[in-house]
Amino acid sequence: MPIFYPDNDNRKRRLIELATDTENFLYDATANYNEFRALCSQVNAQIVSVYQEAGLQKPDISQINVIKQADPSTDINTEETVVAIAEVIVDVAGFIGSVKYLAPAATKMLVRAGLMTEETAAKVLTKFTVPLIDREVEITAGDLAGSILGGIAGGVAVAGIDLGIDAIEGSIAKDKLRTGLHQIYPMRQTAKMSLDQTKELKNSIQSVKTTLDAITGAGIELNEQIITNLITKDVQPSVQRAQAITLDTVNAELSGLDADRKSWTNEDTN
Repeated sequence: MPIFYPDNDNRKRRLIELATDTENFLYDATANYNEFRALCSQVNAQIVSVYQEAGLQKPDISQINVIKQADPSTDINTEETVVAIAEVIVDVAGFIGSVKYLAPAATKMLVRAGLMTEETAAKVLTKFTVPLIDREVEITAGDLAGSILGGIAGGVAVAGIDLGIDAIEGSIAKDKLRTGLHQIYPMRQTAKMSLDQTKELKNSIQSVKTTLDAITGAGIELNEQIITNLITKDVQPSVQRAQAITLDTVNAELSGLDADRKSWTNEDTN
């Protein structure tokens, strides 16, 4: 009598669900990242204008390589991963520590633009994932989890996720599906943390822009300390919220998401 594995359908649905979540989180994080970069450019110009209006020497602009910030050993250097941020913002305690969470979104943007291969992106995301969730996860472009990167390149979340699975049955399918679940689950955590952090970083720059819009040309008497205090007041709350985002808070959000849609979560982790 053949042995049946009734949970294989649940495993397959869950694998696709986790993959779709990951792609959606990365999509939204990338939108935040792009907006963050655009706002930084505008804010840098406004900060220079405000300093000049006050008769002060304009502040330096730091060139921060987002991917290298996430992992200094990564040998990737392209202007698409560099964000210019005024020193007066960079000096806010904790800001740079939060910038590393832009790396998954930056990586996705590079793959979509054809500037980074999927194999390299897999390497970057693997390097980034390990310290973030304190767990070793090997992700390559040929793995089930690697098909997420194929989705990034092609704009389809799970185009290759079930290729070959329908033709496999029984214990082999069970093992492959379990492996896929255990690979993609931590990627979803990483993507969600990236999304939450990029949202706060975007908000911090937007707050600075709002303040600068209000004081530019208003004839307010400014000095360097006043300007620094205004910017710190705008940036610091978002930085503190970003620092408060942990694996525990992300897992709580994801657990709520799974509970709301009654997801099958029996084999999410090893």
